[in-house]
Amino acid sequence: MTEVSWSLSGGADCIRLTGLPADADVQVRPGTAVARGGLPPMAGRLVHDGASLCFVPQFAFLDGTAYTVTVDGGTAAVLIRARPDRPATTEVMAVYPTAAEVPCNLLRLYVWFSAPMSEGYAARHIRLAGDSGDTIAGALLPGEHELWDASRRRLTLLLDPARIKRGLASHRDAGYPLRPGETFRLVIDRGFPDARGHPLRAGAEQRYQVGGEERRHVDPGHWTLTVPPARTSEPVQVTFGRPLDHGLLARCLHVTGPDGQPVGGTARIGPQERSWQLMPRQVWAPGPHQLIADPILEDLAGNSVSRVFDRDLTRPEDQPRPVRPVTLAFHPRCPLPAA
Repeated sequence: MTEVSWSLSGGADCIRLTGLPADADVQVRPGTAVARGGLPPMAGRLVHDGASLCFVPQFAFLDGTAYTVTVDGGTAAVLIRARPDRPATTEVMAVYPTAAEVPCNLLRLYVWFSAPMSEGYAARHIRLAGDSGDTIAGALLPGEHELWDASRRRLTLLLDPARIKRGLASHRDAGYPLRPGETFRLVIDRGFPDARGHPLRAGAEQRYQVGGEERRHVDPGHWTLTVPPARTSEPVQVTFGRPLDHGLLARCLHVTGPDGQPVGGTARIGPQERSWQLMPRQVWAPGPHQLIADPILEDLAGNSVSRVFDRDLTRPEDQPRPVRPVTLAFHPRCPLPAA
């Protein structure tokens, strides 16, 4: 007879099974029923521990959640993870974009949490709502796999591209998810569980005004550079003229010095994602420098340096551009001599 219980293996939480037949197929699913077409098995590994076999999950078990353990397709046990009486500590740290107005063809949003979160719950706990409070149906792209960063602290939310691209049936039938001139809110409710299964300390929301379409390339040639004096540690700053994608800004801009090597320092994204600056680790050397923009850098509507997200074949200006970095040259100014 197979015995199933909570246990530890190598210091990690696991489900321990003893009395298993040789080569048994062991699967663990969240929930109390295993139905055809239901939740897929949890990711994890099976570890031999003496006479037992231990299932160690890839992501932590959630407190207060039931788990069904099957052996060769039959239910062997249903275990419930106890929920300790602990205060909620995880919270929403930031929502991007921070711009007050977004284009009606907005492509993505980001939510940052203060601690790792559980996967598979976003559709139940995050929504877009109109002025009435009702959910905007079909606005967010449904998907089996959520878009988390490696730490499971940043969640990327995609609006449905099929409703943004004008030539597709979904756009013709339903139009944009967001309507110019209206407002909407991104709502994250308190029940969204963190990696330990605890709710958030509080819900959060961000309100936006919806503007018109944005269908231009991101054009570094139209950016404004504020150049620092040489032999100082003042920042170099670039202003974009419109908000750009926060997630891509964090990795798509860098500066090289007269020797062609990257200039080290602290990069900061400005208010409403309309600017970026680099505070150098050392003083600026005299001579030519370059601000380099990766061609994948996008604005809020998914238009990048190299291509327009929703290209109009009749417009020459929508033609794709070379997929190569764009450089802006600058020379740190020589400081004026003291009077």
